[in-house]
Amino acid sequence: MFAIAAFTDISEQKAAEQDLRTANTQLEKRQKEIEDDLILAARVQQSLAPKSLVWGGMRVETFYHPVRTIGGDFGLVSPLDEDHLNVLVGDVSGHGISSALIANRIYSETLHELEHKTKPGTLLRHLHDFVHDHIGSEGFYFTMAAARFARRGRHMIFAAAGHPPAMLISKGGLRLLDSQNGILGWLPDTAPTESVNEIELAPGDRLVFYTDGLVEVFNSLDDMLGVEGLAALVRQSAERTLGEMKQAILDGVTAWRLGPVADDVSLVIVEVR
Repeated sequence: MFAIAAFTDISEQKAAEQDLRTANTQLEKRQKEIEDDLILAARVQQSLAPKSLVWGGMRVETFYHPVRTIGGDFGLVSPLDEDHLNVLVGDVSGHGISSALIANRIYSETLHELEHKTKPGTLLRHLHDFVHDHIGSEGFYFTMAAARFARRGRHMIFAAAGHPPAMLISKGGLRLLDSQNGILGWLPDTAPTESVNEIELAPGDRLVFYTDGLVEVFNSLDDMLGVEGLAALVRQSAERTLGEMKQAILDGVTAWRLGPVADDVSLVIVEVR
C-alpha cells in the first residue's frame, strides 16, 4: 500500500491576492476623495449660477442645471449700485472639471470688471483679451450675453458675443436680440467691438436669457428645438406669472427632448414692473 501526495506553493498567489485587496482599498479611498471633491466643487459651481432677485421695479427668475456634477455655464444677477442692475449669462465650451475651472476664472474676472463699472460692450472686449492672453488654448472659446438695466429697469444696454439671441417680449410681440460679435477668447481677430443695443422698456416687458443647452435638444425625429422652438414656448407662457413661465419653458423643452440632458442649461427671465 502506498499513496502519492502533491504539494503546490501558493504563497505567491496569496501575496498577489493581498496586493489586490490593498490596491482595491486604496482605489476605494481615492474614489471617495474624488467624490467628496466633486461635491465641494458642485457647491462652488452653484455660486457661479445666476440667482433669482427682486430689485426695485424688476423681478428676476433663474434656473441652472449642469449636465455633469459641475459644468461650464455661469452668470450673475447683481445690482451695480442703487440705480443699475447687471444681468449676465456665459457659456464655456466643453463640459466637466476643466470647463468649470475656466468658468470660475472668467467669473472672477467679470466681478473685477464690474466693480470698476465697466460697461457691457467694454466688458466683453476685456474678457476676450484676458482669456486669450492668459487662458486660451486651441479650440477653446466662450460666449456671453450681458445687460445693464437703469432707471428702475426702464432702460437696458445689451451686448452679446457668440451667444444665442436673447428674447424681448413686449406688448404681445417677441423680438430677438442677436449677438453683435462672434465667439470670445479664441483668435485675436475675433475680438469683439464695443457696440451695444440700447433699448427702452415698459412695465410688463420681459427678457429671456439662456445658454444653448436649452435650444440644442433633439426629439425622436432628430429635429432640434432651436431658437424658433424656444421662442414658441416663450410666447405660449408669456401671460403666466414669472415662476410659472419659467417652469412652462423648462417643461416644454423636456417634453421635446429625447433622452437625458446633453449640455449645461441656464435660464434667466427678467420682468419690468
